[in-house]
Amino acid sequence: MNKIFALPALALLYTLTACDGSSGGSSGGDDEARLSLGITDGPVENASAVVISFTSIELKGPETTLIEFEEAKTLNLLEFQGEDRSLLLDNQQLAIGDYQWIRLGVNEADSYIVIDGIQHALSIPSSAKSGLKLNRGFTAGAGSSSNFTIEFDLRKSVHQQGNGIYKLRPTLRLVDNLDVNSIKGVVAANLVTDVACNNGDNNDMGNVVYLFSGHDAAIQDIQGNDGDPLTSATVSYNSSSEQYQFTLGFIPVGDYSVAFSCDASLDINTEDNSAANTQGNDVVSFTAGVNVSVTADSAANITIN
Repeated sequence: MNKIFALPALALLYTLTACDGSSGGSSGGDDEARLSLGITDGPVENASAVVISFTSIELKGPETTLIEFEEAKTLNLLEFQGEDRSLLLDNQQLAIGDYQWIRLGVNEADSYIVIDGIQHALSIPSSAKSGLKLNRGFTAGAGSSSNFTIEFDLRKSVHQQGNGIYKLRPTLRLVDNLDVNSIKGVVAANLVTDVACNNGDNNDMGNVVYLFSGHDAAIQDIQGNDGDPLTSATVSYNSSSEQYQFTLGFIPVGDYSVAFSCDASLDINTEDNSAANTQGNDVVSFTAGVNVSVTADSAANITIN
């Protein structure tokens, strides 16, 4: 059960309760809309778990609607990558109209990260005041059923401070599931096993495909600027196909460039780790970019070699 509150600017007008998925249908009546909202993740190096406790969802629209979960939805985001997601709202009733933003309420005390088998507290500076806010609007039409996914890009969002504390400064992306598809691909084995790679003794870490907006995009590591990749995906060995494979899920229809790096474990998300700016062996190197277009009809398939 969720508690749903309509909160006009000055006063609480009413309170009601609703169950997730209680409507049983794909759309509401002519005087209501429905919303499904899931969450997925872009990976982060060196962590075996990133657990976030979600307590509520607030939406600013014709009225401010606060949906409080009876029990917090505590998720290890690393379990929801590629085309996988976890539902936060399932066919939730909403007032019709235009919505300006979505805010996720989180409980910092029950959120944490696991590095090398050790659990660390995860500081979420915005949790107490503003939660995790997405400033993207959408329209909930009369009788409509909307389905969105939030991508939680952990590779950009998790920062280790000089004092060893891990902080979460979220980079969130909201996409309409009616206008997305996936990019699936294979990375040539010789790129992963190259002796110049910094991906561990077994070539099993730091193998990542980065996605950039537009064809022939400039390729760079994550630096905290406008040239950063849109998202990324881990490359894993599939013993059945004997190939190194990846999946980028929930990608909006459009043109993109993808590039592979076997040095992603060296990618400090606030620094320029390119050869032009880095001394020694801490350079994040990439293959040449490969152009790919995402359409609504079918997943894109590419090979990086």
